[in-house]
Amino acid sequence: MMQRTVVIFNQVLLILLLIALPLILVCKQGGESSPEDALDALLNSEDLELIHEVPLKFATYHVQGLDLTEQFYFVTSVDKEQKRGWLFKIHRQNAGLNSKVELTDGALIHPGGVQFDGHYLWIPNAEYRRESRTMIYGVDPNSLEIRRSFPVDDHIGAIASDGKNLLYGVNWDALHFYTWDFDGHQSNKVDSPTSMAYQDIKYFAGKLLCSGHKGDDSAIDVIDPESWTLEKRIDLPRDGWKNTLSREGMAFNGNLYFLPDDGPDSHIMIFTLD
Repeated sequence: MMQRTVVIFNQVLLILLLIALPLILVCKQGGESSPEDALDALLNSEDLELIHEVPLKFATYHVQGLDLTEQFYFVTSVDKEQKRGWLFKIHRQNAGLNSKVELTDGALIHPGGVQFDGHYLWIPNAEYRRESRTMIYGVDPNSLEIRRSFPVDDHIGAIASDGKNLLYGVNWDALHFYTWDFDGHQSNKVDSPTSMAYQDIKYFAGKLLCSGHKGDDSAIDVIDPESWTLEKRIDLPRDGWKNTLSREGMAFNGNLYFLPDDGPDSHIMIFTLD
């Protein structure tokens, strides 16, 4: 009787371990890598490996920016034919369109590179020409309503947020970097330390990850926003895709996400670091 009880106990314990194991792994994977560790892995990576492609089954027009939360992708885009700007909210689980909002405001039809900072989606919405004008929006990620805004007297193509009170932006072809507070007070404007045309930028662990291209070069540059120096260039693979990976949207959370192609038939491409 005692032996049978021990066997049953062991069987129950095994079942409980099998049930709990996936939860243990998820918790470990979700908490084991700090932003600083993820940035260090990016800085020391020697290669990227494509692990998944996410087809977007709706019209994405001319893609501009990409970011993500645990549940959603956010994509900005321009419908050049109709002269309209869009923000799309997409389920990460099945790539279905959750909702969309039009950002068109007269001649402002060009929403650019976007970053979610834990509170707002920060989006520049500009005229579709260099040296023009832009409205910077802080958008509620749940309702997609604009909660904050301020004007900039230039075409801002991408924006990043430190999540505290600083925003960083680049203008057309990333000739200059700007710094503002959340109320739109400009504190800095500097020449870019490189000649890359950045399309999407992210503030991550104290650095700016700037995705762009020039000629045959396609890269993510890591720039120190204190000294405005280039700390590292991560060259991106080019073979096998219609466009360079850094052509438009980029996001980073330990993996790298790119959205280089326009719709229809655009794909979010997910890479792990090697």
